[in-house]
Amino acid sequence: MIAAALAGALYIRNLESSMSVGEDVRQSLQKSETGDTGSGTASEKSFYMMLVGTDARTSNENGRSDSLMLARVDPESHRLDIISIPRDMQVNIKGVDGVQKINAAYSYGGAALAVSTVSEFAGVPISHYAEVDFANMTGLVDHLGGITVIVPESFSGGNSGLSLKAGEQTLNGEQMLGFTRERYQVQGGDFSRAQAQQLVLLAIMQKIMAQPKMALPGLIQELASAVSTDMNVSSILQLTLKFYGQQPQVQSAICPSYAFDQDGVSYVGVEYNEWRDMMQRVDAGMGPRGTGSIPAAQSSNAGLGAAANAASPRDYAALKNQSLNSGDIIQ
Repeated sequence: MIAAALAGALYIRNLESSMSVGEDVRQSLQKSETGDTGSGTASEKSFYMMLVGTDARTSNENGRSDSLMLARVDPESHRLDIISIPRDMQVNIKGVDGVQKINAAYSYGGAALAVSTVSEFAGVPISHYAEVDFANMTGLVDHLGGITVIVPESFSGGNSGLSLKAGEQTLNGEQMLGFTRERYQVQGGDFSRAQAQQLVLLAIMQKIMAQPKMALPGLIQELASAVSTDMNVSSILQLTLKFYGQQPQVQSAICPSYAFDQDGVSYVGVEYNEWRDMMQRVDAGMGPRGTGSIPAAQSSNAGLGAAANAASPRDYAALKNQSLNSGDIIQ
């Protein structure tokens, strides 16, 4: 019995070691206003978590992050909202001269600076962090027997050589990877790729929730090769079980934004009013696409969705109308 317990403890410690993020990242995480500790454990109450997508094909130490997502997790109401923030969003980054693309924060200061930059942009405390390497997620997807997604548009022969038809498709690991990488043969470029990565993460979550409880430890072992996080194994299991067997409310969106050029560089600009409205609804538990009146606690909070570090033009109506914007791609 003692030997088995020690073996189990060692197994969990090894898993946590392989998934662990650095102390600088942990120090950048903030205690949630709703009670989450920001210390590797998830509370019963809602909290914000930052998801960073990387790709082993191109990433290196402190290389630019491939995608950025902000998730609001509410275990009590079984609600999950995920918002993609375009990686080319024009912002000011603390300690860095000149305007930058938001994903450059990862390059200049690693995950810790990326967390603080996104937190300032969204106007919310970020309590937890996870870095997902899609290239290493192929084994998990195959272990699950594939994932089912609704492909928004057909494409063929892109940078991955993958061809997919629009509509419901069951993807294996390699197909999943090609889908999350594609941005050249789809009409929305990075907007479309952000949507694909959202669809994949949600499909993986749904497939995991459909597995027997006894399979969860093995799935977490598969996750360990693809995910780095501040959360410990026990907390991940507890959070998973909060959603297990439920019908979670899930909404995804992309930060309202548009593409523009400045000094020969392609950027994405935020739609300030629309972003503020979206974040107020998310924080109120209404979801990014929620309707109805926003509660006073959120509508009176000037920091929510304020995009305080955004550097794109405040007068953006003409730019939005002249270029591709997120609303053209994701409805």
